[in-house]
Amino acid sequence: MISMANENKINVVIELSAFDKGGLEKVVLDSALIFDRDIFDITVVSIGKTGTLAVLARENGINVVELDQVDPVKQFQDILVDRKINLSVSHFSRFGYPIYKSLGIPNITYIHNVYAFLSGEPLQNFKNDDVYVDRYISVSPNATRYAVERIGLSADKIETVPNGLCVDEHVNRLASCEKLDRSMFGIKESDYVFLNVASYNLHKAHYLMADAMRTLLKKRDDIKILCIGNVIVPHHVEGFRNHLKEESLDQHLLMPGYFSNVESLHQISDAFLLPSFIEGWSIAMNEAMFYEKPLILSDTGGSSEVINNNDIGIILENEYGDIINLDSQLLDKLGYETVSYETGALLAAAMENFADNKDKWKEAGKLGKKKVVDNYDMTMVAERYTEIMKCVFINSTK
Repeated sequence: MISMANENKINVVIELSAFDKGGLEKVVLDSALIFDRDIFDITVVSIGKTGTLAVLARENGINVVELDQVDPVKQFQDILVDRKINLSVSHFSRFGYPIYKSLGIPNITYIHNVYAFLSGEPLQNFKNDDVYVDRYISVSPNATRYAVERIGLSADKIETVPNGLCVDEHVNRLASCEKLDRSMFGIKESDYVFLNVASYNLHKAHYLMADAMRTLLKKRDDIKILCIGNVIVPHHVEGFRNHLKEESLDQHLLMPGYFSNVESLHQISDAFLLPSFIEGWSIAMNEAMFYEKPLILSDTGGSSEVINNNDIGIILENEYGDIINLDSQLLDKLGYETVSYETGALLAAAMENFADNKDKWKEAGKLGKKKVVDNYDMTMVAERYTEIMKCVFINSTK
């Protein structure tokens, strides 16, 4: 039974479609844990299944509810009324919009990505749902620009706030880091290893990485890509694994699955690679910066915000040019159907640059830690969230 909310606080419901693993879910967890509990009383409602991150939230005193499927609308209404909810926050979930409206509860919606993957009814829903939203928080200038110029949202309703990293958490994780051996992945000590931390969602450009590796193998075999992630669409991943075997790439682009101990994987890697076709603001990028890894990133999400004049890495040109050119049809073609890319040679050249100048890029990577600590610590990001949330709440009471 959920306890009644404190009437002296802003009682907030945070809604998301599922609460298990992933960058979006990690933002929900990190922000819920760091919000000032003298200001906010937080309830997290998962429309779908809960898992790993929900367990961590509960262990740290956060109320988490997984809606049942008998009468989820009534259950949600009862939660909002019983807990005297007076502010709602939505993370890529639209279930609660009409319920908030009927109860007079203002809403803040996060824009977590460049939403080029939306089309048809989901895209129209996103546009139509604008009437339910009082304020948006977008995670990057690229995501904001796409929302305004391609989807048609009002720039006046959007605040751009980058995703943060819980620095203290990673200080502790580094201190108790489990030691791994490269040999468990079939990697030699002499190899140059790129770590790719991303779900096995082929919009993350797995075929592009394979194309670059095919180019590299014509000259050398001492560069490896270690892809760590969870499966999103099984038959997509199965098809990609078959492609790797057919092209004799499966010993060079490695797909061992999901690992939670990212800190240990960074310890056996030389650099971080994320050439995704779309991103919002990658938490994995923030983590790589903390662990002092030089970066190769595609020009999406927050890459141009953190890499300046190749100081901590290289920004890779997009296959599609400007982000505004991207739509769901092109995105799916690039992610699922294409195996040879114009930018494949550019990615291969950037990877070879890193491997040939290992010491230089190792020193460059060290600058990333200061950037993330100085600019993207979750405590600072949460202060900006707090200001926006208080503003929306106060405006709703006028």
